Amino acid sequence: MKKILLQNIFPTIFTLTTLIAIFFGSIEPIFAEGSDGKSCGHHKGKKFEKIDTNADGVLSLEEFKAKAEKRFAMMDADGDGKVTKEEAKNHHAAKREKYRKHREENKSAY
Repeated sequence: MKKILLQNIFPTIFTLTTLIAIFFGSIEPIFAEGSDGKSCGHHKGKKFEKIDTNADGVLSLEEFKAKAEKRFAMMDADGDGKVTKEEAKNHHAAKREKYRKHREENKSAY
């Protein structure tokens, strides 16, 4: 009985853990504030509002998962439903380059 329960619950826990790990890279900036208490960067605190799709002021698990699933899909370059180490590496390199270019073009904002 315990073995069957573990076999059924493990994939769910693994999937949820994976989604949280994927999303974790983007959650910190949602709450980031400067030393003056105002939001940092060009987002001006709007990332939280974008994820909070029902505008109730809190992130539900469903809203959290939706964001994580979008990020996963962006990383899954070949669309096979899996993200390889190479796909993740390429995705993050592309994001870093995009951010670097954005900073160069908008130096006065930083």
